[in-house]
Amino acid sequence: MDDLLGRKIRILRRKRELTQQELSYRTGISAPHISSIERGMRHPSLEYAIRIAEALGVNIDYFAESSEGTSLPEDTAYQNPSDLPAYLQSFIMNETSQPYIAMAHRVSRLDESDYSMLCAMIDIMAQRKHLKKLSIDES
Repeated sequence: MDDLLGRKIRILRRKRELTQQELSYRTGISAPHISSIERGMRHPSLEYAIRIAEALGVNIDYFAESSEGTSLPEDTAYQNPSDLPAYLQSFIMNETSQPYIAMAHRVSRLDESDYSMLCAMIDIMAQRKHLKKLSIDES
């Protein structure tokens, strides 16, 4: 099997200073499966490729480019987990945190207008919840 995709994933994962296990936690894909993808033994499904791309902070089209010499994407907002406070490191490494981390990653990639709309919706929902709680407390 052609292992160009696997090499790209491995190079980018190492650049991000992630172990296969950490990438596994971030994607929900088993570490042995990630290993077999990196070694060119398996090709990821489209869903897995999207998860891996999101976890590594690249667009899926980065993996579709055919040349091995494709330059690595610039780090834009990558933050090394070891730089985070201990309680956040613990949260990130906990498997149950993955849906929250995935959602935060998706939100961070929204354009400004979509992000503003999402923030406004969250504010409205928070206000409704607060008003509902006040009406229950007054009863």
